[in-house]
Amino acid sequence: MLSLLLTTLLVALTAPAALAAGPIQTAVVDPSTFAGPEANLAFAHTRAAGATAVRLPFEWAAIAPTRPASPANPSDPAYRWAEIDRQIRLARANGLQPILGLTGAPRWAQGTPSAQVPADPVQPRFLGPFRPDPVAFGQFAKAAALRYRGGFAGLPRVRLWQAWNEPNISHFLSPQFVGTRPVSPAWYRRLLNQFATAVHGVHRDNVVITGGASAFAERADHAIAMAPLRFMRELLCLSAGRRPKPTCRDRAQFDVWAHHPYTKGGPTTRAARPDEVSLGDLPELNRLLQAAVTAKKVVSRQPVRLWVMEFSWDTGPPDPHPLVTPIRLHTRWVAESLYRMWRSGVSLVTWFLIRDEPYPASNFQSGLYFRRPTLALDQEKPAVAAFRFPFVAFRQGSAVSVWGRTPGGKRSTIQVERRTANGWARVTSLRTDRYGIFSRRLKGVPSKLTGAPAFPGLPVPAYRQAVLADAPSSYWRLEEGTGTVARDERGVRDGTYSGGVRLGVPSPLVGDQGRGLELDGRTGVVELGTVESPRTVELWVKTGTAAGGPLFSNRNEISQFSFLGVLGAGNAFVYDAVELQGTRWLTDEQWHHVAYVHDGLSGRLYVDGKLDGELPFAPQPGGGTAYIGYDAALKSHLPGAFDDVAVYDYPLSAEQVARHYAASGVKPERDPIPADDRSVHLRARAGGQSSVPFSLASMPNRAVLPFGGGGG
Repeated sequence: MLSLLLTTLLVALTAPAALAAGPIQTAVVDPSTFAGPEANLAFAHTRAAGATAVRLPFEWAAIAPTRPASPANPSDPAYRWAEIDRQIRLARANGLQPILGLTGAPRWAQGTPSAQVPADPVQPRFLGPFRPDPVAFGQFAKAAALRYRGGFAGLPRVRLWQAWNEPNISHFLSPQFVGTRPVSPAWYRRLLNQFATAVHGVHRDNVVITGGASAFAERADHAIAMAPLRFMRELLCLSAGRRPKPTCRDRAQFDVWAHHPYTKGGPTTRAARPDEVSLGDLPELNRLLQAAVTAKKVVSRQPVRLWVMEFSWDTGPPDPHPLVTPIRLHTRWVAESLYRMWRSGVSLVTWFLIRDEPYPASNFQSGLYFRRPTLALDQEKPAVAAFRFPFVAFRQGSAVSVWGRTPGGKRSTIQVERRTANGWARVTSLRTDRYGIFSRRLKGVPSKLTGAPAFPGLPVPAYRQAVLADAPSSYWRLEEGTGTVARDERGVRDGTYSGGVRLGVPSPLVGDQGRGLELDGRTGVVELGTVESPRTVELWVKTGTAAGGPLFSNRNEISQFSFLGVLGAGNAFVYDAVELQGTRWLTDEQWHHVAYVHDGLSGRLYVDGKLDGELPFAPQPGGGTAYIGYDAALKSHLPGAFDDVAVYDYPLSAEQVARHYAASGVKPERDPIPADDRSVHLRARAGGQSSVPFSLASMPNRAVLPFGGGGG
């Protein structure tokens, strides 16, 4: 039946009318990480995520803290270029094009505050810099453009130049208003024109980008802000309405209009207030930009483009706030946001942060990588695959509309595949355009997933025999299905099920009975009796994306002895006199094999048969009542499914751990889909890489915090 369905599948090979015909590139901005000691690795991670550019914002005040005698001369001794030189060299060495953003005037280049501008009574520091001197800014821009013109002191050339940052808020430009009269747009136009004249004067084909506008006029941080469309109309001298008319004779010089379209929801969310611009409002912003070009209010030798210079959503994990984006939905939204921005005419999208900032010290957990103790240990979020290879699929009547872009935007042949009960089956193949973009309307795609997906793996005895061959002191397979007794295969200490325990759930270890258990995270627990100083603990676990807590613990109420658990960020950790963290993301609704081993000198964490963390320390000898899914010290539970828990009175070797995992036969999917998800999924494949599967099930929008809870 399946083969008949696939052979009779009808594919409409005519693409829908394109709303955008150009490319879409990706970039990343992460000022603190790119300026840090691991910057080279950060740029490598950025390139691995599929980005081709990096935005490097630099403070004018840091580069020229004192007034240069020759401000347009890059060799003036007042300039401090070393840090910017370093980042540009590292970016280019990693195959990334730098976008150099200059902002933040030094005190010597600022005016004085106007008496007509009232101080903010809540946070007066947000009044911001006062009227940066446009002429001085132009001289500084010329010095920078000359330094990075190519060949100067062996430095690479920089072609992409951004003038300022978020000039519509008082963080970066003040005053925004004098009374009720907007004054920042006209002042910023002077800054922009001086900047553009200087940068284009060094190389005619240099690209000048406006300071990306903030999305919102009402901000949680109490900054004074002007709605971005109003700021844009004032800057470009255009009236309001569907058919804008010129309101003054001034013109603005730039090649790219930049915006930061943060949202308080998903990819189609529009801003709630007039003249604000979230992701769903980008078509309106682009219409105003094109009206300005038509009215000759923009001076440029190039086709004027629209770029997103900052955008992201925070994720949970690691942020536990209920209004951050769940990790699985985040993956879908990343792919869809790139599609929506492309449809709106955006040709470059810059993601805010390559790695999460430390939680809870910072509320910016919008990185493409989970933050670990060092950048080398950082782990990709699932969204990295969506950022590298965006692909979406939406039902449109009886057809399905698909869109995607290959990694790096390379021309390729694409295979579109459909999830079936037995894996993935080809739907059609198609060619991309020269930018690596493809879109089609497909007919004949089923609306339901038929058949029951088979659980992967070899028969249980293969795993059971591997464990028993290495002589555990106790081994609980947790497959009773009924009753309250968790039988120990070694006959040493039977355990007890109590509270919210559901027996007989499907296990990853298929064959025989192939069952495990599920704990509700509130009262469910498996008590294992007294366990003294285990040298190895290994188990199978599957948890939800927001889970965190104990996997195995024999600690007493004053936190003595061993704890193996999962942090809120989704990585495994051990507390046994000291803390040892792993790096792998476990809370992905998939089964994982986790083992903690201590050889008397060092503790080691293994996930899915591979070393995930190691630390030399002396464990605390002794123990107490041991539990699965509960810790007596914290009185905490973990919701999730468990199977095949074993403890040993000696340390397993790395080879033994790997052999146990291999004996399970489990092969985790690179792009996991929850076993209970019955929706139809499509994915694209090109050049040996595959996109994240995209569900055809409609997803309701949900409220989220923009920009880590800030105003955007």
